[in-house]
Amino acid sequence: MPGSKGSKKLIAVPENILNDLASIAKRSGLTVSELVTLILSFAARAFHGKDNISSIFTEAILLTDMHRLGGVMVPQRGLSQLIDSADPTTRDKFIAEIQSLAASIAVSVKLRNMDNVTPKDIIYLFIPNASIDEIDDDYNGKIVITLAEPVSENMIELLKAISTKILEAWGLRVNNVESYSSILVVEYTKPTKEQGKKH
Repeated sequence: MPGSKGSKKLIAVPENILNDLASIAKRSGLTVSELVTLILSFAARAFHGKDNISSIFTEAILLTDMHRLGGVMVPQRGLSQLIDSADPTTRDKFIAEIQSLAASIAVSVKLRNMDNVTPKDIIYLFIPNASIDEIDDDYNGKIVITLAEPVSENMIELLKAISTKILEAWGLRVNNVESYSSILVVEYTKPTKEQGKKH
């Protein structure tokens, strides 16, 4: 039985993380051990009762990919204001850069064969306050994005661009995109086995 000081078992931690923890602990007036215990207790409470813990790690992995590729999280309202205030040339360039980032993340995930990640998860990374559903059958499917509130046409164009690029990077063919105020529907077709062999 471990004593009041806890178990003496060791856990390997990368040095850069340990250095970050030491810096945070110093600012907080805690020891590294106390800080780690605090973090783990919060994590244990967050995970307790969760049916799908893997989804939490999936989001963390995707966020890491986004940061590694130069992306940052931006609140939807701020992003919408940014796009609406930009001139057409700047707006088109911005959308193209976001498309490129979205495609890079999708390709990175696909190359690593992360079976628990779907295009829906990657789209959600860019629109975290939206409800995203996937209707899927053997050959066709659709992504239904429901936004928390109506957005401008410019924002809809950005969301269309992101969703389309992610699905295409995943090897799917986008057939149609429809928008209804705060709802976006992206229809796609899966490649057949014959098409897959050609590639």
